[in-house]
Amino acid sequence: MTAILFLAIRILLVIALYTFLGWAVFTIWRDLKQQSNALSPAQLPKITLIPEDKKQPLSFQKMQVLIGRDPACDVCISDHTVSAQHARLEFRLSQWWIEDLHSTNGTLVNGIDVSQPIVVTSGDEVSVGEVHLRIEL
Repeated sequence: MTAILFLAIRILLVIALYTFLGWAVFTIWRDLKQQSNALSPAQLPKITLIPEDKKQPLSFQKMQVLIGRDPACDVCISDHTVSAQHARLEFRLSQWWIEDLHSTNGTLVNGIDVSQPIVVTSGDEVSVGEVHLRIEL
């Protein structure tokens, strides 16, 4: 009788152990899935740059947007006042930041000189050389 009782207790302990391990693995998997969804590129907010002359707006959904005269830039502006790589828009810390890339004529946000990276919001006016762009998020 004692042997059957010990066998039943062992079986119950094994079932409890495997249940706990299954619950732990499921919890870790669920948390990893939530983290990957939070960090996925699909969660990037779209940024739209609208030229002052109301030409076609340019929309992007990526971590970095280069503005300049160089054809390799995401926003290619053929204006003699714009440097080859003039400015960079970058999504970090859940915000869009703009940084002047040591351009000749500078970058302005709402008339304020960009000497270090600053946060931009929807409706801000960015001036690269003599070209003005409105930002919509």
